[in-house]
Amino acid sequence: MNRKNTILKSTLLATSVVTISAVTNVTVHADDMASKTQSQNTPEKQIAKKQDKNNQQLSALKQQQSNSENEAAKQNANKLTELQENNTGKIKILDQQLQNQKQVAQQTANDQLAVKTNTVRQSEQAQAIAENDAYQSQVAAQTKAYDQAVANQQQANDQELADAAKHIVTPEQKQSQIDSATKNTQQALDQAKSDHDSTTNKLNDQLTNDLKQNAQRAQEAKSDLKQPNQADNQKQIDDAQNAVNKAQSKANDAQNALSNAKNTLNANQSALTQAKDAQKDHVINTINLPAGYIDAWKEYVNTKEKNDYLVTESTYPDLFKKLETLDKEALKNNLYHTDPAAAKVPVTLNANGTLSRDDIIKATQFAVSLLNPIREAIGVTPYKITNASIDVAQDVANEYRKDNWNTWDHEHDNDALDRVANKWNIDLVGESWAGDGAFGQVKWTPNNGGTEFVHNYNNLTLNDLYQGIYSSILSLLFKDADQGYGHATDLLGVRDPNNNFTTGNSLGVSFEYGKGMKAGGQTNVGGFHFNTIPDASSKDVQRLVNEGYVIDAADPTAKVNQPGYRDEIAIPGQDLQKQIIELQAKVNENQSQVDQLTKTADTASQTLNDAKAKLANLQKSIADAENSYQQQLAAINTKYSNQATKLKADHDAKIKAENDAYQAHVNQLNSDLQTKINAIKAQPENTDQLKAQLDQKLAQVKQDGQHKLDQLKQAHEVRLQKIHQDAEDTLAAYKANLDKDAQAKITKAQADHDASVKALKDNYTQLKNQLDAQQAKLVSDDQAQYNALATKLDGELTALKNQVLPKPADHQTTQNKQVVAGNTDTVALDNSGKTTVVLPRVTSDINGEKPESVKFLPQTGNEKNSFAIIALGAFTAMFGMNLASRKRKF
Repeated sequence: MNRKNTILKSTLLATSVVTISAVTNVTVHADDMASKTQSQNTPEKQIAKKQDKNNQQLSALKQQQSNSENEAAKQNANKLTELQENNTGKIKILDQQLQNQKQVAQQTANDQLAVKTNTVRQSEQAQAIAENDAYQSQVAAQTKAYDQAVANQQQANDQELADAAKHIVTPEQKQSQIDSATKNTQQALDQAKSDHDSTTNKLNDQLTNDLKQNAQRAQEAKSDLKQPNQADNQKQIDDAQNAVNKAQSKANDAQNALSNAKNTLNANQSALTQAKDAQKDHVINTINLPAGYIDAWKEYVNTKEKNDYLVTESTYPDLFKKLETLDKEALKNNLYHTDPAAAKVPVTLNANGTLSRDDIIKATQFAVSLLNPIREAIGVTPYKITNASIDVAQDVANEYRKDNWNTWDHEHDNDALDRVANKWNIDLVGESWAGDGAFGQVKWTPNNGGTEFVHNYNNLTLNDLYQGIYSSILSLLFKDADQGYGHATDLLGVRDPNNNFTTGNSLGVSFEYGKGMKAGGQTNVGGFHFNTIPDASSKDVQRLVNEGYVIDAADPTAKVNQPGYRDEIAIPGQDLQKQIIELQAKVNENQSQVDQLTKTADTASQTLNDAKAKLANLQKSIADAENSYQQQLAAINTKYSNQATKLKADHDAKIKAENDAYQAHVNQLNSDLQTKINAIKAQPENTDQLKAQLDQKLAQVKQDGQHKLDQLKQAHEVRLQKIHQDAEDTLAAYKANLDKDAQAKITKAQADHDASVKALKDNYTQLKNQLDAQQAKLVSDDQAQYNALATKLDGELTALKNQVLPKPADHQTTQNKQVVAGNTDTVALDNSGKTTVVLPRVTSDINGEKPESVKFLPQTGNEKNSFAIIALGAFTAMFGMNLASRKRKF
């Protein structure tokens, strides 16, 4: 650190102190300031003087080291320059040597090629001379032969002219010769045509016979095949299919019986569980009847007209008023009690807004447990529950949803009830219906500026379902006056207690709602269906049958009477322990029945599988036999079809050959005739014509002789050209080998040259690396020397500070920070040995609290950081901020 930096830090510190004093309203003691002013040789000045001396020593050492390093770098550069110049000279010599080697290699090749060229040219010249000599000999021999042939022809011509009378033919003689030749040729043509036709007919007859025999052999091969009996095969398949159908029917019956038995078992197990849960939780919901209620309905049963089923003010005025009074009392005395066990059982509606089959069973059991005690008190047949009554209730709910039926606005869906009745082969399906007001969760919801009730059927439990049924029964029994008590007479079975066929006594209770369906200011409206069906086993139905009535429900083939559908499902009673025992017995009985029916179903299933396997094997066997027959038949057809094709192809080839031969023979006969006619016509008719013909023969002999001489010359020129080309090829091959050898020598010389140049450059790089390492070591040693001196001087400075600075009398240590008491600017050391500047004490507090002295750490390499720390200290002093964060309280 130089002196200029020291002065700058002192100025910043003084400025910070003045600023802080002004802002925080602190007062610097006058006696402290006077003391600082009067001191001429303060510890601070002694420390600053020592610091300047240390800086001078370090600067001098750094200058000395810099000079030494620069001198070493200069010497190193000179060494590298000298070596570079030396290498440049050597490389020039190597380049010249390489050029000389290239020239020598090329010149050597040129000299060798010149020698070889002279030898080849001499050989070429000798071969050409020999070829010329041979050619001249051939020409001489051919000329001699030519002259002899001409002489011979000339002699023959002279002799023929001397015998001219023998060779002269008149036109009449020529025509006679032509006619004779033509006649002979025509006879030959006629014979050729006859032979040709005979041969063609024989070939055609042979083809016809061969094709006939081929077709006979094909038919014999097909006759040897055993064709499957289609009628017999179909009968076997029909018998096997009938066996499968019978087995399928039995398997279906067995499976339906098993399914119904399982449904009965599951229902009774559920009832047993409910009974046990009810016993454990001691929650029993009943319909509490006011005094006189049962008697009122008994009165109705005893006094009603036969076909009446309503109680109105006009038909039964006294009874009607009595029931209205009893209804009010009953509504006040009946309240549903929450069932904790049922509240743990979820109820999830199907996608179409209907209950599951299990939940329909639970709903029906609960409803019957409420209604049967009343029916029994009145003296009518109590309700029972069967698999059929449960499934009918489920079908009714599904049909209502298929029709998207709004019962709130349109009363009962009679078409849906008729479809269900027809499906089950029964006469009718009775129904009482109550709109839901307690099952679903109802919320009062704003709707386009208004409000409406919205029913929600999510996250419901069995307790919700029970509450909805309980509320519905209260409405149907005690709020039914405006309906002429039609629902009450239905549920209580008092419409015709002596002939309970009209409504039936097998009950099923279901629920359905329409998503988005609206009625009466409500959305998602729905309700409970109390459906009854006739029971073929009841004494009432049997009595009607005996009286001659046609009752669909009594037909043994009706769906409602199929195995399992008539099985009863237990009804929870008031005596839970007795009910539990009875239900357990039923469950055991049901389980045995399920086990037995399972075996029966398994046996029927195995029989069905065996029948199906037999049918499949039979079908495969028949199909395989048919396929085999068809494949063999196809093979026979293909074989003999190919043979027929080959016979025709062979026949066609023979016919074509015969036609070609015949046509060629005809052409030859005609050509020979024309040649004979031409020769006859060419015979001389006088001496001049004979002489002209003889001159032509002599000219032809001369022409043939000249042609042979021309051929000899052409062959001679070709051989001369080959001799020259062979010489050129030999020289080209020799030159290629010389060029290859010369290039190899040049390549080796280039490689040697490059290796030498690389060695020179590597030597330069090695020296440069060595000198760079020496220079780096010199710089490193100088830095170590400088650092050692700096450490020594810092130690001396620290010792001086310890000597001249006063020791604090009172201080407080917090971690590595030392707070020095006093009322002046004080330089002290903290536990780490670093200098610390402490601001003066203040005479006033901040926000009612007296602040402590604030300590600043010194600069450690960055003056801006030191100033920032001073500013942070000032900021903290001004506002009395505690830098520790606080936890929020909630």
